[in-house]
Amino acid sequence: MQNGVRLTILIVLIVPVLAGLAGIFLPGLGVFPLLGRSEISADAFFELFAQPGIYHAICLSLWTGIVATIISYLLAMTLLACLFGAESNRWLFRLISPLLSVPHITVAIGLMFLLQPSGWLVRAVSPALTGWDRPPNLNIVPDEYGLMLIVGLIAKELPFFVLMGLSALSQIDVRGYLASSAALGYGRLAGWFLVIQPLIARRLRLSVLIVLVFSLSVVDMAIILAPNTPPPLSVMIFHWFQDPDLMKRFVGSAAAICQLGLIILCCAGWFALSHMIGKLVIWIVGKGWRLGSPRQFRRFLMAGLLIICLLPVCLAIAGMASSLLWAFADVWRFPDFLPQKWGLGGWQVNSGLFATLVMNSLMLGLLASALSMVMAICWLELGSGHSPHSKAPNSVPAAGEFMIYLPLLVPQTAFLFGLQILLIMLKVDGVFISILWAHCLFVFPYIMLSLSEQWRQFDIRYDQCAMVLGTDRWGRFWRVKLPILGVPILISFAIGFAVSAALYLPTIFAGLGRFQTLTTEAVLLASAAGRQTLGAAAFMQMLLPLTIFIVAEGLARVRYRRFSAFRL
Repeated sequence: MQNGVRLTILIVLIVPVLAGLAGIFLPGLGVFPLLGRSEISADAFFELFAQPGIYHAICLSLWTGIVATIISYLLAMTLLACLFGAESNRWLFRLISPLLSVPHITVAIGLMFLLQPSGWLVRAVSPALTGWDRPPNLNIVPDEYGLMLIVGLIAKELPFFVLMGLSALSQIDVRGYLASSAALGYGRLAGWFLVIQPLIARRLRLSVLIVLVFSLSVVDMAIILAPNTPPPLSVMIFHWFQDPDLMKRFVGSAAAICQLGLIILCCAGWFALSHMIGKLVIWIVGKGWRLGSPRQFRRFLMAGLLIICLLPVCLAIAGMASSLLWAFADVWRFPDFLPQKWGLGGWQVNSGLFATLVMNSLMLGLLASALSMVMAICWLELGSGHSPHSKAPNSVPAAGEFMIYLPLLVPQTAFLFGLQILLIMLKVDGVFISILWAHCLFVFPYIMLSLSEQWRQFDIRYDQCAMVLGTDRWGRFWRVKLPILGVPILISFAIGFAVSAALYLPTIFAGLGRFQTLTTEAVLLASAAGRQTLGAAAFMQMLLPLTIFIVAEGLARVRYRRFSAFRL
């Protein structure tokens, strides 16, 4: 029973990815019978590398993805080092929670509103400090080197790393390790990076790989923040798959295979780099270097590092505030810092469209999160060894759980086109159930990532006490375990909704462009609409997942706070 349920979940998740990869590799090798090609050929790869700007696009993707991942990780580790052990831990979680709920595209739109030559930041210093009474002709967003894309990725991935880091720290005796390192003469930062960080790194390998894969293959943020002459490789692949000329599918498939190979090399490089850094840490400790600093400079050093770490987050928050202003601005001329006239012009013109988009996004997000949560609870409970169905531990190999995260470890552009072909063959393309399935492929792994560790930390003695009192297995599950784990379940549900609300490519490919959500519409509006309309769409994108987070936290406080062993 247990193995059958878990195997079914694996099949539901893995078959689309494998079918999608097959739908990429076959056209990439020249095999696509529906388009009249059935012989293996390398022509698609020759055509790919003959495309203008392809090498620049590849380098741009590698540059932005690798740099954003490394900086996000280092900033997260530094932020945890600066704030661990203080009351700021709770404050830190409150600060990053809104950014966790905001879709990537919303952060990109906010940074565009903030950092453009006519953006809020330039308005704040003009004309007093710059002398500009009209927007300067500067390539800031997007810039030639993809720096704004790196900033946007850091602003989103830093909170994710911090949240995962806080979860990892709960499994380590941090105070004991820091006390031991301090007794040996190491300062706080040195002790953290030489002792604590290696322990955290082991527990964050999967999270780092997920972030690295996403950063190397992001599409929606790249459309807004990255240069377009040429764009990153992922954007080029997306455009080839969307091209009316069906022959472009062969080039797009070859590019997707190339991108998958580059991502595999980058992941292997990350493991090699981690191994080298581990050897370096051992060598530094063996040499007895304390890496300390004068006591009078430590406070300034910590303050400076804290400011640097929070700068991307502050830019993202300021950008979202700028989006909020544009959503309610009718007249806002440069260089005025605030709108001259407030109004609802951007809302009134598109009120019917926004109502449809909100309903679509809300319905899709709630259903995807609910289904994924049920699957996650089934997976975790049936594999716990004390499930309500069986006394015996589950025998599904632990390696099977790693396959859950396969949709996050394979770039979306490398299998969603193949998945689209599968849906067309099954004659379920463009229908709601297919879009829901595509969303669950990504929502379920994130729910597992956020819920699994806390589920497995459940103290089985509660279950044993209820058993002694005569409660049956289902009664113990419903009346003891679920209330105790109520807070992490609700927060994981909210995270799942935020993931669903941010999905762009799965909605486009599975829905064939027929199903509109706030995210898909925001990408279109970013290139064609007025700022008031785009600001209104960005505001709705911020509000919807944030509302779900607030409702989830409110329910946790009202219903489960007195039961939960995991405090917010």
